[in-house]
Amino acid sequence: MKQIDYRQYKDDELLDVERNINKQAFPERYKQLCDEISRRKKLGCFNLKPQLKENEFDRDYWRRSEIIFEFTTIPIVWRMTFVGAYLLVNVALLAWVMPHYWVSSLDNLHRYNITVDQIECRRDAVENQQTGEINDFYDIVISAYPNTFVAPNLHRSKCKQIAATLTSGMRVSIWQQDELIYQLQMNQQMLLSYDYMAPKVRNFRTRGQLVYFFILFGLGILSFKSLYNAFTPGTFKQQYRGYVD
Repeated sequence: MKQIDYRQYKDDELLDVERNINKQAFPERYKQLCDEISRRKKLGCFNLKPQLKENEFDRDYWRRSEIIFEFTTIPIVWRMTFVGAYLLVNVALLAWVMPHYWVSSLDNLHRYNITVDQIECRRDAVENQQTGEINDFYDIVISAYPNTFVAPNLHRSKCKQIAATLTSGMRVSIWQQDELIYQLQMNQQMLLSYDYMAPKVRNFRTRGQLVYFFILFGLGILSFKSLYNAFTPGTFKQQYRGYVD
């Protein structure tokens, strides 16, 4: 068998041979190849990282990519400033999200006695953020110039029934906030009660808010090591030294 002098190969050529050589058919050549790569690594002259095969997952990718502030040379004042900034971002996001989950009591709602100009049972298609499914929601839309009031997330049958019951020119009482209907009454007939509407209004107001909780969770995961280092500097190390220490 013809001998191959792998010492004459460049580093990238050695890696190319390593990826393509038939180890079972040429075990001696493969051993010579590995010996040459090992020799260069010991001498510190082999600096190429083996390339991943197609579709092969780099298990160290996230560990190599994450940014960690070690705070080994940073005064405690600036470390606590970092912690305070992290907490401030969390508080700001929660302050934005949580009011959407709060439903006012009936006593705190405005009652409007209006004449119906137009009423419609409107269907909306909304994607479920957790499952990706498309769900149909039915809303009662009541126009009384210059305002438009909406009773969201009704069952289809109830939505159709109310739209058929109310007609233009009828007088109704609406308990509302931000033009969302919390209670609807016609004369002495309760069409939509507060107990029925309160959870539906909450669900309507919190559509799309789930993403903010994922942001908070992700922010906590990404910041955990740096936050820990803010109290005990240098506990977690940054793999690449190009980042802030």
